[in-house]
Amino acid sequence: MSVEESELSRRRQLRVTRVKRILRWMPRRANLHRYPGLRHFAKAARKRSYLWSFRVRAAVPALYAGCILGLLPLYGIQLPIAVGLAFILRANLPILFSLQFLTNPITVLPAYFASFQIGRVLLNLFFILDLPSLDMGEMRALIAAVKDGNLMLNFKYIGAVWGITALGSFVLGTFLATVASAFYKVGAHEVDASYRRLRELQSARLASASQASAETDAQSSNGNAPSS
Repeated sequence: MSVEESELSRRRQLRVTRVKRILRWMPRRANLHRYPGLRHFAKAARKRSYLWSFRVRAAVPALYAGCILGLLPLYGIQLPIAVGLAFILRANLPILFSLQFLTNPITVLPAYFASFQIGRVLLNLFFILDLPSLDMGEMRALIAAVKDGNLMLNFKYIGAVWGITALGSFVLGTFLATVASAFYKVGAHEVDASYRRLRELQSARLASASQASAETDAQSSNGNAPSS
C-alpha cells in the first residue's frame, strides 16, 4: 500500500468515525420508534432510502426546509411538519428533524426576537407601514398568552407579530441554509474526490498484484516445462 493510499484510507476512517458520532444524536432507522414525533411514521420511513441518504440531492433540501421551519414561529408543532416535509421533498430526515432544535427552550426567545426585527426592517425598507414594536418583555408576554390559549385577547396584534416574525424567520433561515449548503457541497465534493482517488489507487494496486501473480505463474510454468 502506497503512502497516499494509506493516508486517504486513514482520512476516510476518520470521516466515518466522525459521522457515526454525529448520528448518535440524530434519529436513525434503528431508533426511529423511540421518538414520539416519528413513532407513527417509522414503518413507512424505513422503506424510503432517500430519507437516510446524505448525498447532496437529499441533504440540501433538508438544510433549506430544516433551517426555515426550525426558525418559523411554530414552536411545538415543528417535528411532525418536518417529517411530512421530508417525505414530500424526498429530503434527508435526520438533518431536517435535527434542525428543528434550532429553537429550543433556551434559544426560542432570542431566535424569534431576531426574526421579528429582521422582518420589521425588511417591511420598513420596502413599504410604509405602521408596524408594531416588540421588546423582550412583550415577547415573553406574547409566548405566555399563546401557551395559555389567550389568543383572542389581542388577535390582531398577535397576527401582525406572527406574520412579521415568520417573514424574518424565512429570510434568516434561507440565509443560514444557503451558507450551510455551500459548505456541505464543498465538503461533499472533497469527500467524493478523495474516495474516487482511493478507489483508483486500490484498483491500480490490485491490478499490479494480479499482473505480478500472473507473471510469477507464467515463469513457474516455463521453469517446469520439459526440455526438448
